[in-house]
Order: sequence, then C-alpha cells, then structure tokens
Amino acid sequence: MTKRHRDRHLELTFTRHIYPGVGEIIDSAEKAGLLLGVASSSSRGWVTGHLKRLGLLSRFHAIKCRDDVEKVKPDPELYLATLHDLGVEAVEAIAFEDSVPGVQAAKAAGLFCVAVPSELTKGFDFGRADLCLESLAGIELDWLLARANGEAA
Repeated sequence: MTKRHRDRHLELTFTRHIYPGVGEIIDSAEKAGLLLGVASSSSRGWVTGHLKRLGLLSRFHAIKCRDDVEKVKPDPELYLATLHDLGVEAVEAIAFEDSVPGVQAAKAAGLFCVAVPSELTKGFDFGRADLCLESLAGIELDWLLARANGEAA
C-alpha cells in the first residue's frame, strides 16, 4: 500500500461511526450485567484510540490486542486471553466478528460466533460462523442469547 493509499485509508477510518445496532447491543449487555471484551489483531493504540474516539473505551472490561499475545487471529489466543481476563468460559460468551480469520479464532476458542461482515468483508465465506447477519440494527440481545443457548430457531 502506498503512503497516499494508507493516508486515505486512515482518513476514511477516522470518519467512521459505530455500526448500526452495536450501541444498542452494548447498552443491553450492560443493563443485563454482562461483561464486555475486545479481542483484536490490531495494535492496542489503534483499538483504544478508536474506542475512545467513539466514546466506548470505558464500557469494556477487557481489551486484548496483538501487543498482548504471540499469535493473532485466526489463532484463538486473543479470545482465550480475553475470556481469561473477563473470568468467563467460552460457553458463556458470544463473539461478534467481521472477518473470516476472526470467525476462525472465535470458533477455535469455543465461542458462539456472530458474523457481521463489513463493507470490506461482505463477499467472503462466513460459513463457519454460528450466525451471519447483515447488520446488528434491530437485533435484540435476548434473541442473540437465546440463539447462543440453542433456544431459538
């Protein structure tokens, strides 16, 4: 990637807003007393910078990034480290992913995985995800929890 392309990519990234439905899922999770974590193959500075910019940083109880592990996605190490920090088992968690390596990592860690492809990844095969949605807009947390527990069709 050339410097011009990289600069344009950064410019576009910094104008992005939170994806539709994500804020509502976070609100619902907090009201239900659920813990929230981030497992990202990006650098800690990149992740925390964007979470701070979006007003979300303080809402997460654990953040694990490539700086914290030896192997990144599709290896499950990021997810396993995040689960450890949250003090929860994989069967108690749901992963939300927008990339195929992320889905692979989540499944390898034993998590129920909801794929929500981005504009950049929507053409890829997310068949390994437990659930694939175009967006989280209008999706209720209770419905997702029921799906993760095998209670909904």
